[in-house]
Amino acid sequence: MGKDLFYGTIEHSGFAVPDLEAAIRFFTEVLGFKLLFQAEPQQKDDDSLRDYFGVHPRSVAYGAFLEYGGKKIELVQWDSPDNREIALKPSEAGCAHLAITVKDLQAAAAYLAQQPGVRVRAFCPLGFVYAVTPWGMEIQLLEKIEF
Repeated sequence: MGKDLFYGTIEHSGFAVPDLEAAIRFFTEVLGFKLLFQAEPQQKDDDSLRDYFGVHPRSVAYGAFLEYGGKKIELVQWDSPDNREIALKPSEAGCAHLAITVKDLQAAAAYLAQQPGVRVRAFCPLGFVYAVTPWGMEIQLLEKIEF
């Protein structure tokens, strides 16, 4: 039993964003993701958001699902009385990144470097480069990865 209960697939990955509409525009217009679904704002008059998600019970969640290359991501904006603005460094626990494959690493990095608010880091000799979105999300670009 135990681990046999799990299917062995990842359904989606979720990312908190400070501005859902801006993040959707970036992912769809700049990166070519497809918007699958945008939910109505979720707000409760009881403690269920705290119980379900571990957030302040008077939070409001705005969410959307997007697809890229057959994989889904969830973007969620939380408006909460106790939100803090913190930017985790890539070396800190809890920091995450999204890795996407591109046809031409140099061209993709150059394209992203031209986008307002995007910062592209130095190319890694291992064959990838990181771009940081206007809100601080880490996106790794690579042509292909094999293990």
